[in-house]
Amino acid sequence: MKKTLLATAIAGALGIVATGAQAATVYNQDGSKLDLYGNIQLSIRSIEAYENDADNSHESQSDLFDNGSTLGVKGEHTISPNLTGYFRAEFEFNADEQKGYYQSYDAGNSGGSGLSRGDQSYMGLTGNFGDLRVGSWDSLFDDWIADPISNNEYFDNTDAAADIAGSEYEGDKIAYTSPILGGFQFVVGTQYKGDADSEVSGSPVDNDLTASRAGRFYVDDNNSASLFGGLRYTTGALTLAAVYDNLKNFQFEPGTTVGDNFIATGGDRDYGSLYGVNAAYELSDTLRVSVNWNRLDADWNSDADVDRYGLGARWNYGMGDLYGSYVYVDAESNAVATIDPRHYNAADTNDESYNEFILGATYNLSSQMYTYIEAATYDREDHIGDGVAFGAAYSF
Repeated sequence: MKKTLLATAIAGALGIVATGAQAATVYNQDGSKLDLYGNIQLSIRSIEAYENDADNSHESQSDLFDNGSTLGVKGEHTISPNLTGYFRAEFEFNADEQKGYYQSYDAGNSGGSGLSRGDQSYMGLTGNFGDLRVGSWDSLFDDWIADPISNNEYFDNTDAAADIAGSEYEGDKIAYTSPILGGFQFVVGTQYKGDADSEVSGSPVDNDLTASRAGRFYVDDNNSASLFGGLRYTTGALTLAAVYDNLKNFQFEPGTTVGDNFIATGGDRDYGSLYGVNAAYELSDTLRVSVNWNRLDADWNSDADVDRYGLGARWNYGMGDLYGSYVYVDAESNAVATIDPRHYNAADTNDESYNEFILGATYNLSSQMYTYIEAATYDREDHIGDGVAFGAAYSF
């Protein structure tokens, strides 16, 4: 559930510890405050997916699933009149299959038992100087560039950050956020991977494409520190934002897989750099329109750049929201290996373009509970990823 996280993301960028209005205050005394909050999210989806890797057979697959149920705690403490310390910790669980997971813990299901997965977790200081934070949280690119276009319940348009390595892009961060001065605000930070961190590989490229193009992406664990930052300007109903990340911690190693062994066939290469700009305009108290452009300037291979151009709108009709988004993806030939691997053919590569559409609606049953329905099409080979989803969320 991303709709309720938008306010959190904005507040986080401003150096504020915030959650939904339903958060329960456990303790508030002598300048210290502790809140408990969370949600249950259950949904049903039907998505076109591959059934057999060998022959590329595919079919529409459906299931009842957990859409990100979360339990969180947050706290803050007044250190001085102009300085506050704070923390947040969020934990996720599988609400659809929670019962019985503990009994099968020893059978290898520990990943699904209890509060088994973490989400955002950080601590920091905030005051007149701005905000200084360390830990793991949603990326600046998501908050300022991607979310204004498609901050939906389940389906998301693709973006340059999503091409990388999931949650590995969001951890081990240190960032400073300035106060807002004359409508301007900036963020500068780093993601630091020390030599005690284990190497993480999770290549979106199939290693068996061909020997000339195959390889793996991995996270550099040799005291590597990236640089990311952004600048945002707000005047009246208009907000402009720009974000840059040099993705220093992500590398590509050419090679091939023989059995269970990966055999390198060339030297390591930097993944590339990430750029993005966004303009959002509040046409009224109930209607927002956003446009963006983001680019992966790839170094991991030649002819692997990807440009995306997005348009999104959200309208509150009184009992919920109607929303939609469109993203045009312009991918150079080798980039197809990462964003549409089944369509990639190293022997006959061509630049490709894709048209992604998402439509959705929410309906509020109360101030704490709502339902939603969404449909998405990504224009990928064999319509992979296209589908519909509907569900409900209860927040406290």
